[in-house]
Amino acid sequence: MNKVPFLAPDCLDLVLNHLENDKDTLYSCLFLNHIWYNLAAQHLWKDPFSITLSHQKVKLMHIYVASLPHKEICQLNEKGLKIPNLVTPNFKLPYFSYLKRLIYCKLEECALEWLLNEDDPKLMNLDDKFLLKYFEDIKDYDDNVSDDSDEEYEVNESESHSSEESSDDDNMSVDNLFDDSQNRNRRNPMFALHQQALAMAIFKQLLANCNKLDVLDMELFSQNSIVPNIIHIPGCHTTFSDIAKFRFSQRGIYGDVERANIICFWNILGYSSRNISEIEITIDTEVDETHLSNLINVQENLQYLVIRYTRRPLMLKFLHSFLESIPQSLVFLELYNVRLCVDSFKILLGCKNLEEILLIKCYDPHYLNQSQDQVLISEGLKLRKIFWSENNFIHYKYFVSIIESAHNNLQKFEFIPDTYDQKSVINTNEILNALAQFCPNITFLAIMNVHLCFSNLVKLFKSHPWERLTYLTLGSKSNYIIALQELAPHLPTSLHKLRIACKVPADDLKVFFEECQVPIEKLSFPDINHLHTDRHIEIVRDYAKEKRTLKYFGCTYSPNISLELWEKLKEILQPTQECHSDLFYYPLLRYRKF
Repeated sequence: MNKVPFLAPDCLDLVLNHLENDKDTLYSCLFLNHIWYNLAAQHLWKDPFSITLSHQKVKLMHIYVASLPHKEICQLNEKGLKIPNLVTPNFKLPYFSYLKRLIYCKLEECALEWLLNEDDPKLMNLDDKFLLKYFEDIKDYDDNVSDDSDEEYEVNESESHSSEESSDDDNMSVDNLFDDSQNRNRRNPMFALHQQALAMAIFKQLLANCNKLDVLDMELFSQNSIVPNIIHIPGCHTTFSDIAKFRFSQRGIYGDVERANIICFWNILGYSSRNISEIEITIDTEVDETHLSNLINVQENLQYLVIRYTRRPLMLKFLHSFLESIPQSLVFLELYNVRLCVDSFKILLGCKNLEEILLIKCYDPHYLNQSQDQVLISEGLKLRKIFWSENNFIHYKYFVSIIESAHNNLQKFEFIPDTYDQKSVINTNEILNALAQFCPNITFLAIMNVHLCFSNLVKLFKSHPWERLTYLTLGSKSNYIIALQELAPHLPTSLHKLRIACKVPADDLKVFFEECQVPIEKLSFPDINHLHTDRHIEIVRDYAKEKRTLKYFGCTYSPNISLELWEKLKEILQPTQECHSDLFYYPLLRYRKF
């Protein structure tokens, strides 16, 4: 009989770490021996809310509900949930203590599914065998569940509801419950309260039982979401002490009570954890930045920071209080709709390790009272990427100072000017002049509203060629005609990818390709306003046949283009998907998976 190969627990744990996303293999490890079972179970229970199928969510929530203390169940019953008498689980291992990643919106989804299916006869008494069955379901899903198993579940689910006619609320899908929240609340006003109470009870129990979290993702996007008042949760300080990644996302204008809960949550988290490396906060409700300081400024190894106010704050103080002691370890910074002042930029220039910065729709209310003196230049700034978009009422000199401080390190530059008046044209040209003068190592250049600065841009390419430039985007949301052919002779030979996201007449496009000596390999030609014609496609086709360097072509199909010509072009060039809602057009859609 073959023996299971022996590995020291530390070595085995390292092996299983590489199988975090391979639920199939981890599930198989449960059956080898006790050592493998114990360690594999720890990895499987690190992120139990990663499940996607409805019946998996119901089973998981059933496990958690049955594990609630009797006092908590009584309180839920008093609120009208009518939780059935469940057998207390008899688990051999402390599965709940293994939790490392907690996503609150996933917990809410599981609570919702359980409320819709709490009378499911498949929910049996809980023991370790039940947990094995739960993970077996995950394994089956990873292997692309067969049609037979899907049909079996659908039949059983229908049987559980066929004993009596269900109300409209019971038959509503999860999507409908979330998308049609007003109708839902009008027909079943207690449902939201039940979901909130159940999710909060499980959340408290998870924080009380798990050792220490690594990732806490508080996405409060559901209409039924409420901010947990963690001051009443025992053990949260210990649970939060090792958090490395924290995201807080909130939608809607909250009242004073919910605002106080947000502030309390941030303060306790800042008091408990000093080693958070990634913080992302997206919020609608006005909260003074000084409360953010209590969370951010105490972090000793903060590297990734995102602050987004999705509604323009009216009474908030400058962000100076938040930036004045920002950790020097910061590598990435994104600010959306945030007030900035003169001192804010001076502090940013002091972040020597900052490599990427995104400033979107930020503004300075004292813009008109600013002095015209040049701000300080910081030497040794490691900044490699800049995204600057529609920052109203921020003097261009601060942007120029950032560009000059980045100097040779700057490689990627994305720029969306804010307005269309003459002053904006002057500011845009000054910014591009600084870019050409101080940053010769640019490899990625993207400019929106290029009609504001195109003439100056042609001069800059002629006098200061970016010899390392490999990617260029020229875009405009308006129907201004861009004389693209004027730029063709001055493009650097290093350019391989070109994105033309502006209006270019067919004849000008033909002249551009005739005079362009650049070996373009990938051409992106998004047609936002459906201006392309068959003539545009024919010009691209002829260029591809003549130069033989163009391999990839990205373009949205327009009704003005014949389908036959479109299909023939795809036979010559490999099509690439062209998305209108990319970061360059809609920066707020940027989403980084934790």
